[in-house]
Amino acid sequence: MAINPSFADACHASAIALPTLFGAEITNIHASAVTNFSLSSSPSAAWTKSQFSNLDFCNVTISYTHPGQKDNVTVYVYLPPALQWNGRFATAGGGGWGAMMSGGMTSIPAIDAGFAVAETDAGVATDALTSADWALLSPGNPDINRLEIFASKALHDMAVIGKSVVGSFYGQSPAYSYWIGCSQGGRQGIMMAQRYPGDFDGILALAPAVNWGHFFPVMAWPHQRMYEEKAFPRACEFAALRDAAIEACDMLDGVQDGVISAPELCNFDPIGKINQPFFCKDTNSTLHFTTAATRIAQAAWTGPRGSDGKFLWYGYAMDADLSMITATTCKDAKSSNPANCTANPFSNAASCDDESVDCTAVPFPLSDSWFRHWVTADPELDTTSLSRDDFTSLIHQGIQHYDSIIGTRDPDLSAFQKHGGKLLTWHGITDQIIPFGGSTSYHDRVASLDPRVNDYFRLFLAPGTAHCLPGNGPFPYRALEDLIEWVERGVAPERLVAQRIEDLDAETGLLRHDVERAGDRGRPLCLYPKRQEYIGGDVGVMGSYRCVSP
Repeated sequence: MAINPSFADACHASAIALPTLFGAEITNIHASAVTNFSLSSSPSAAWTKSQFSNLDFCNVTISYTHPGQKDNVTVYVYLPPALQWNGRFATAGGGGWGAMMSGGMTSIPAIDAGFAVAETDAGVATDALTSADWALLSPGNPDINRLEIFASKALHDMAVIGKSVVGSFYGQSPAYSYWIGCSQGGRQGIMMAQRYPGDFDGILALAPAVNWGHFFPVMAWPHQRMYEEKAFPRACEFAALRDAAIEACDMLDGVQDGVISAPELCNFDPIGKINQPFFCKDTNSTLHFTTAATRIAQAAWTGPRGSDGKFLWYGYAMDADLSMITATTCKDAKSSNPANCTANPFSNAASCDDESVDCTAVPFPLSDSWFRHWVTADPELDTTSLSRDDFTSLIHQGIQHYDSIIGTRDPDLSAFQKHGGKLLTWHGITDQIIPFGGSTSYHDRVASLDPRVNDYFRLFLAPGTAHCLPGNGPFPYRALEDLIEWVERGVAPERLVAQRIEDLDAETGLLRHDVERAGDRGRPLCLYPKRQEYIGGDVGVMGSYRCVSP
């Protein structure tokens, strides 16, 4: 397909004014036209459309450095043709240890929706699972400057650069600016509300990784309990305990749908399952629940505790899939009994599914990098022999050293409120990476400073939604549209609508026509602290539910 001459002329570095960025020096600018771009993705975070095709946009790539810090940061700005631009600017947040998502997962859907979009690598590697490549200047010496750039500074730089490029390319500034992100991207958005309250009109911060130093160790907590118990249960045993919890608590909300929608009412005690039989799909046999597995599952659900039983942070919902953070492996994948091993989520090693195999834990990369590369700055840290006091001490050290840099839990959003900003968050109750209790805790702390918090910060909990992705329950599918309505028309959402993914059209992200004709389909997600309650009728219809106070 031939490139429109005017579009090609506009998409040229010489046609774009260099941004002015305080404290930084632009080192390079490049522009190239991208045509007929296609992407096959999956529903995630703010986007339920998953098939994209025939996209044209101008890719403006700007590199810069902060003199004296020996860094190199790159910002990417994607600009649809002028006739396709909706007049808005948006950012695409990152995930894990990455400041941006690879493969266009978050940027392409926004471009397709007509936004001018920016994302940044924050000057670090794009491997989202670890910070090993950039955390340490040398063993014992973490690169604090780089962490500060990653945590906040590069985000503001991106907003300044992005808006400047948009203004230069289109000849006018964006009418509205939005942050869109989940997980790390959610944390980034809330950081913008805290430190750069005038950069964005609306912030969609989903499943946010706030309370960084508090929740990161939660991902390592099940393995810590395995080391303490000196036991490494099979994956199928944890899956069976999850199934048992769902069976016990599914109907507490009045609907049997494989989702625990009222976790505060669920009193399932896994200890009562010890020695009871369960079917293990991995071994195609009937086994019996072990004391170790029930204790470890209970620990994952209740969250880490000190040796004195003191609460350290929130745990996971009982219906969350904890397979990644409870992964185990054979110590020797070439053992005499390799048939009893299967691939684990993070390597080509093997995971234990037979008591005859000598097993150990597979450290979860995100939290493992936190302990090794930041808290201790020791890549050789042995996490297999930590006492409970050692583990607790590492949590406190991480908070003491880095909370002011990347904790992102300052409850004072008064400046953001004065700028007229709106912050919208949903968090999946069955989030298997970031416990949803961190989001409710943060909202509670903001509310303790300002009882009118809902004027500018609204939180919704999503039963059955996993970490930034659909789970066993309906998925919130129009949160960005709700944020736009709030920012641009002053209509604050009282509830979000969640839909079953199978009822959505991959080409549009909207309800399929045959489902839409069936009436008011969907499930309401209630404004926190209210929760969803079934009142009767078709379980797939909005009117069959109401939002009630806990």
